[in-house]
This record gives sequence, C-alpha cells and structure tokens, in this order.
Amino acid sequence: MATLEKIRSKAGLLVAVVGLALFAFIIGDFLRSGSTFFHQRQEIVLNIDGKTVSVQDFQTKIAEMEEVYKMQTGNSSVPEEVQSQIRESVFESMVKEILMQEESSKVGFTVSKSELSDLIMGNNISPMIQQMPMFRNPQTGAFDKNALIQFLQTIESDDTQNQSPQMYQEIQRYKTFWSFFEKTIKQQKLEEKFSNIISKSIVANSLDAKAAFEDNKVSVDLDYVMQAYNTIPDDQVTVSEDEIAKLYNKRKALYKQSEAMMIDYIAVDITPSQDDFNKVLENMNKLKPELESSTPVSDVVNDNSDIPYSDVFVSANNLSAENKQFIETATIGNTQGPFLVNNTYHLIKLVDKTTAPDSVKVYQMTLPQLGDNELKNLTDSLINEINKGKTFSDVVKEATDGKSTGEMGWMTEATLLKSSDEKFKNEVFNAPVNKVFIAKSTYGTHLVQVTEKTAPVAKYKIADISVEVTASSETNKKLFNDLTQYVAKNKNLETFKSAAKDAGYVCYTDITIGKNDQTVGSVRNVRPLIRWAYDQKKGAISDIFDCQDKFVVVAVEGLIKEGYRSLASVSEPLKREIMNEKKGEKIIAGLKSKNFSTLEEYASFMASSVQSVKFVNFATNRISGIGNEPKITAEAPLAEVGKISAPISGNNGVFIVKVIDKKANENEFDLAAQKQMLNMNNSYRFMYQSMQILRDKSKIEDNRIRFY
Repeated sequence: MATLEKIRSKAGLLVAVVGLALFAFIIGDFLRSGSTFFHQRQEIVLNIDGKTVSVQDFQTKIAEMEEVYKMQTGNSSVPEEVQSQIRESVFESMVKEILMQEESSKVGFTVSKSELSDLIMGNNISPMIQQMPMFRNPQTGAFDKNALIQFLQTIESDDTQNQSPQMYQEIQRYKTFWSFFEKTIKQQKLEEKFSNIISKSIVANSLDAKAAFEDNKVSVDLDYVMQAYNTIPDDQVTVSEDEIAKLYNKRKALYKQSEAMMIDYIAVDITPSQDDFNKVLENMNKLKPELESSTPVSDVVNDNSDIPYSDVFVSANNLSAENKQFIETATIGNTQGPFLVNNTYHLIKLVDKTTAPDSVKVYQMTLPQLGDNELKNLTDSLINEINKGKTFSDVVKEATDGKSTGEMGWMTEATLLKSSDEKFKNEVFNAPVNKVFIAKSTYGTHLVQVTEKTAPVAKYKIADISVEVTASSETNKKLFNDLTQYVAKNKNLETFKSAAKDAGYVCYTDITIGKNDQTVGSVRNVRPLIRWAYDQKKGAISDIFDCQDKFVVVAVEGLIKEGYRSLASVSEPLKREIMNEKKGEKIIAGLKSKNFSTLEEYASFMASSVQSVKFVNFATNRISGIGNEPKITAEAPLAEVGKISAPISGNNGVFIVKVIDKKANENEFDLAAQKQMLNMNNSYRFMYQSMQILRDKSKIEDNRIRFY
C-alpha cells in the first residue's frame, strides 16, 4: 500500500516522463524520416513542376551517351570538354522529354510499337540509323539494311553459352548503345508530331506570301554619307535621370535575367619559362649527332619527337616554310636546327630525295574475306572483265549493285598512308598506270588500279624531331607560389582588385557567371570554381584553382537574384542611346540649315566621304559597311532614283542617302511556292518558340551545380 501511495503521489511526474519518452520516440522517428526525405531532396538534379529526376538517373543517361561517344569515335575515354557537352545535352533532352510528355499526353500523342518498328527496321528507317557508319556499305558508303538486321540479330540473340566473356561484354555494350538510339528515335518522332501540329495550326496566307515576295522584289544600290554621333562631344547634350528611367520602364521586359553570381578573378597562364626553353634546346642539341649518324632515322625520331616519323616523299609545295628553305641548299644527310617555331623546337634531316609524281589517281575495291581459291577465282574473273574492255568503275558498279565506283581520287603519299599502311602506299605509287593488281593492307585485300599520275616533280623525305616546350614542374610551382603570396597579402576585395596591376596581374572585374557555365572568359574547366563561388558570400576570396592551362583565383562580388536587371546596371547604355538621339537632332538641325544639293557638299561639311552599297531591300538585316540600320532599309527601296534624301537619324549616326539604281526581281510571283517557303521557315521558329513557352510556363529547378 505504501508503495502504491508513493506511486500515486508521483503520478504527475511519471506521466511527464512517459510523455517525454513518447515524444522523443515520435520526434526521433520523424527526424529519421525527415532526414531520409531531406537526403532524397538533395539527390534531385532536376525538378519540373514536381516531376523529378534523381542524380542516379541523370548519371545513367550520361553514362549511356558517353558509351555512345566512345563507340562512335573509337576512343576509350571521354575528354573533359566533351563530358561537359554531354551533361548539357542530357539535361536539355530530359527537360524537353518531360515537357513533351506532359503536353503530348493532353492531346493523345504517342509513338506506337509499330511506328517505332517502322523507324528501326521497316520501310521508313530513321535517318539517324541510316547515317551510322556501322550500317553503311564500306565500298559504296550507302546504307545497308542487311548490316542493320545482322546487328540486331546479334545483340538480341539468347545464345550466351557460345559467347566468350569478352564477346558477351561487347554485346552488352552494343545493347546499351542501341537502347540509347531507340529512345532517342522515339523522342524525335514525338517531337516531330508535336512540331507538325503546331506548324500546321499557323499557316501563311496569301497576304503573308505577297508581302514576303514584295519585300525582296525591289533592291537598290545607293550612295551615302554619314556623320557619326561620336563627332559631337558628350558635354553638348544633357540627359536627365527621369529620361533614363522612362526609357528603362519602356524596355524593362528586355532586362529579365536568371540568377547569376558576380565575381572578380585573376588568371595566370601556365606558360613555359626561359629555363624550360633552354632545357629543351639543350636536349635537342644533344640529339643532333644521333640524328646525323642514324640510319634508319625512324627510331631516333619516334623515341624523341612529339610527332612520329612519316616515311613519305613530299613535294616542296607541301612543306613548311622552314623546310622549304632548308631543301634549297641541303644534300642528303644534312641536318638543320634546332630552331624554334612558335613554342616547338625542330631538328630536321634530309633523308632522301627523288623525282616522282606528287599524286596518283586511285581506284580500289576491298574484296570479301574468302578462302585462297575462292579469292583467286573472284579476282581473276574481275581482272578478266577489265582486260576485255570494261572500266574498273563499271566492274565495281556491277559487283556492288551500283553502290560504288571504287574511286578513291587523287592521293599523295601522305594522304594515302593515313588511310592505309606503308606497304599498300608503296605498291600503289610504284604501280604502272592502268595496270590492275592485287594489294594487301591491314584492312584486307584490295583490287587496285592507278589511272593517272601527275608529272614528276622533286620530292623530299625529311625526318623531323619536334618537341613542344611546356611549363616544367618548377615553373608551375613558381607561378603557383607567386599567386599564393599575392592572395595572402591582399585578403580583402578592394585590395585584391587594386593591387593586381602593380603585382603584374590583370584582374577581371564584375564578371557575371551562371551556375551551369562551362567557361569563364578564356578559362576552361571551371566547374569547381563556379560551385565554390555559388557557396560563398560577398568578399570571399578563393584558394587557387588549377583550370587546365591557367591558375585562377576568384573573389566574390555577390549574388544577382533572378528577376529584372536594376536601372543602375543598365543606365549607361540607356543614357548613351538617349544622348545619340539628341546628338542626331543637333546634327540634323545643322544639316537642314545648309540646304546642300549634292552628297559631296554634305560629305565636306560632315568631314566624311561618299560611300556606296548595293542590293538593299526591305528584308536586309545588316547593310554591308553600315550594320543594322532599319530606317535605311525601310526608306531606300521607296526612294526616287537620283534624289537626295532628308537626313536620317540611324543607330550609328546621321545619314544622307541617294539611290543610284533600282532593280526589280523578274521572277513571277508563285503563291504556292512562297507559302511553302514561309511555312517551312515558320515551322522551325514555332517549334523553338513553343518549347520556350512550355519552359516559361513551368517551374524548372536546376540543381546540377550540386553535383557537377
């Protein structure tokens, strides 16, 4: 009982303790779930009106496109600048895909399985597939549907037991490659349907067609004189703050801006020092005796040069200026150098010279892979046809169903070596004209005929050890340390900017950057720099960023919020426009009082000269030598020939114009053709505008800066 009484007396405290424990349990669970929710929010790279794309899905798309790039180029890696382009392309395609899916679903647009099948292997195969080199006939360059079908059968085969691990892995790569193109083709078809319905809902009428024809019907040649606005001193006109504000309010819609960051930065080029040049020169001088004595020269060149040895004869016309000068006096075995061209040292040797044709015209057909007997029978048959009187081209046409003529065209030794190998190059250049022969290369067996050779000329074989001078680690270290010391001495925003000139640096100030920019001025590889800037407040100064070929340090001026640019930020160009308008009024008033009758008189008074321009009509956007002057393009075609115009206040100055000649287009007005042309032009514009409207209507949250 005593125990119960004790419990009753502490009941309030017990309830509080239990309540607190329950609250801790509930809030703990909430915080854990909230943490998960927050983490999920952090993983979103794109959000369009609530439709999200995770960074994992985004990265998967990027990986797909990178794989496509590797397979199309044959490269095993993706350069940084290409990676940036791929990320941008993937982002834009995903934005477009989400927007298109939303709008297409409203009107019932889809791409059916049968449509997709027709685009992939039916009667209307997508141009994207037809342009792939892997589906083109190597002889003719034409699309080969059989190659496509064979490819699809290979990647869709379930026979994995007979596949080696390497083959299985390769097939998986091709499946990824093909999946990417299937999705892209489907998306393109959907966009095509969307574009068609938009472009066909707004069509050019007869009045549009007639107006467009008339705009281009009459063109004029004219003479003019101009007095530029800058000939009037600025202090002769006054512009009030109210006038600037009035023009700003009139133009405000033009000053809409996205969020941006304003920065200052110093960029130091990572360039070689004089010591770096001296060291390369010293090494080149040590190589000179070895090059002089080496026979053959290929090993010493390939072991030391940035560019491998090319064992070809080259005519003087195809040599560099330095090599041309060298061969004028050199004999075989002579060397020259080292000498510097731009940032590269060259050490050259005349290996050999000859007199021979510079180019040969070549026809060839790559033969199928057959057994020795089958191949001999085929080649004998083809050569026999040519010996009976058929041309090489005719034989190739028959063998390829008209898809190829076998013509390679005119080839020098250098160009032929690039497309084959040394053995094939030598056989072709040594072959008699019109003889048909068999030659082998790393690409297979070929039937070849040389039909023409240029006249023999002097040709030279030159060994060139070329070494570019680059910044050494010592140079890099000094540049880095010097910039580090500058930052340490100038830790606030004002001295960071003001002290740069005396320290030998250039500080670029008030530079606006977007959060997805790939470059800042001439600086590349700036993603770490931009991510840092967007995470800082005004006055922050960065550590040094290594941006490929520059060391860069950044100071933050502040964030520019999304919205409209301030009046202060655009007041200068607005003030200049108003000043020019007032200067124009002063110039025109002065000209009218003179009442001149010739352009020469106006030119003398304006301290100018008479200029001429041709082919100006209503549709002219920019006049040669003048620029964008819409008042002239509007008035000149209507002016009377030989009559001097009144002064025209343009964008760049005041003009006096005289039409010298007027020409009318003699083409008859074709209503149908004109409408077709307008509709075609409009379809591209409307598609772009419609996508822009969809973007403007949507709330797009772009979080790429968190990850890239």
